[in-house]
Amino acid sequence: MAPVWTYEHLKCTIVRMMPQGLVKPVPATLPQAERRRRSILDATLRVISSGGVDAVTHRRIAAEAGVALGSTTYYFASREELVRQAFRHYIEEVTAAIGLLGRERPPESAEDIAETLTEVARREFAEPALVLAEYELILYAARDPVLAQDFNAYERGLEAQLAGPLERLGADRPMDAARTVIELMRGFEIGRLTRPNASIEDLRRHLELVICALTGSRPAVGA
Repeated sequence: MAPVWTYEHLKCTIVRMMPQGLVKPVPATLPQAERRRRSILDATLRVISSGGVDAVTHRRIAAEAGVALGSTTYYFASREELVRQAFRHYIEEVTAAIGLLGRERPPESAEDIAETLTEVARREFAEPALVLAEYELILYAARDPVLAQDFNAYERGLEAQLAGPLERLGADRPMDAARTVIELMRGFEIGRLTRPNASIEDLRRHLELVICALTGSRPAVGA
C-alpha cells in the first residue's frame, strides 16, 4: 500500500534526515524479528548506494547486515522482493521523519516553503549515500512495474500536498506549480551528487524566486 502523505510529510521529502543523517538506528525496543528485518533493509540500501541494484544478492546483504544467509531468504523470498521492500522501507522512514519537521515549520509564505525545502536538502545531504540509493532505485523502477507504481504514487502524493499551500499563496495552476518545485528540488539533488560543494543557499534563493513567480508573491528583500 502506498504511504499516505500530508503536506507536513512533503516538507521533508527525504527526511529520515535528522541532522545526524538520514536513517535512524533501528530501535532497540522493537521485537527481535522486526529489528532483524529492518537491519536487512537498511543493509540493502547501503549496498544499492555503493554498487547499484545489480549488487544486491542475498549473500551480500546478509554479510552487510551481519545476519545468517537464511535470515534474508526467510524475510524476503526473492531478490526482487528485497529491493522493492527496501524502497518501501525508505519511503516509510521518510514519512515518519517528515511530520516532525513539518509541525515545526507551518508554511505561510513563499519564503517559508523555500526555507523548509532547503532544510530538507540540508538534512538529506547529511548522508548523501542514501540520496544516491534513492536515485538508483528510481532508475530501477523504470524496469520494474511494481516499483514504478510505488514511485509514481509517492510523486503524486508530493505534488498533491504541495499544491495546497501553493494554491493558497496564489498559484493559478497549483499542481503544475508543485511539479515545477519538485523538479527543481530533484535537479539540485542530482547535481549535488556530482558536485558536493553545490550551494544549499543557492537552492534556497532559487526556490524562493520560483515559488514567488508561480504564486505572484513578492520575494523577500535580498532573495
